[in-house]
Amino acid sequence: MITITQQKQYQEDGYFIVRNLVDPLVITEIKDTILDFIDNPGNLEEVFDLELVVQKGKGDHFSHKEKFRKLQQLGRHRPKVWNNYYADPNVLSVVRSLLGDNLLVKYDSVFLKPARTGGATPWHQDIGLWRDDHVEAANAWVAIDPATKENGCMQFLPASHHEGLIDHALYEDSLHRELPRELVTNLEGVIDIKLEPGDVVFWHSYMWHYSPPNVSDRSRIGMGAVWVDWKQAQTSPKEYFWVMRDGVVFTYPPEKLIVNNEKYDSSFK
Repeated sequence: MITITQQKQYQEDGYFIVRNLVDPLVITEIKDTILDFIDNPGNLEEVFDLELVVQKGKGDHFSHKEKFRKLQQLGRHRPKVWNNYYADPNVLSVVRSLLGDNLLVKYDSVFLKPARTGGATPWHQDIGLWRDDHVEAANAWVAIDPATKENGCMQFLPASHHEGLIDHALYEDSLHRELPRELVTNLEGVIDIKLEPGDVVFWHSYMWHYSPPNVSDRSRIGMGAVWVDWKQAQTSPKEYFWVMRDGVVFTYPPEKLIVNNEKYDSSFK
């Protein structure tokens, strides 16, 4: 459960951090699983058959000839990753405090920022990319490696979630849709979200956030997640995965829920 202080910070600043939420030994298992995939990804066509989105970066550090920036949906195919983060009881106890007893994973992804070459992620709001009605989704990121200012930890603009949804722009050199650049030039009050392995930061869907380039000699890995409650899921046609139903945790393999054509799903009551 989250503390009163964390609840207040979430309401006022739009985020809070839970230190050591995921056990360090578990973090080691997760990292080993990720690095094993990077070293032995197999045939990339087979990877795409698993619905993994692989984006090549400029990495210099990882041992496989292919260098990855993102391994989207890897977690749902790896039990040690799924059970130890997305469906972990300790993590879900925090998400449950925000969303209630019926929880689904909307998004799971591994983010890699290679040493010296990992690029920036532009200023954005998550819901500005999703463009759906999941304003109250639980957005989170767990550090697998230390996240420092030097290796490109996330940056937040506290209380920016009070501004509501800002129309995002797509520039010729954009990585993805982003907040208008004229709004994020020379921002004041920006903070670095420094995390140790196992620390998890939670933030509001309207939060303005950014990740600078990695200028250090140390690569870093983190994992992003978005959970929604069952009622939220009914507003957006998509593939979701149950991790808690009526307060009971669902572990690997993920149980799928597909919402089609914005029709209210009555299979769960």
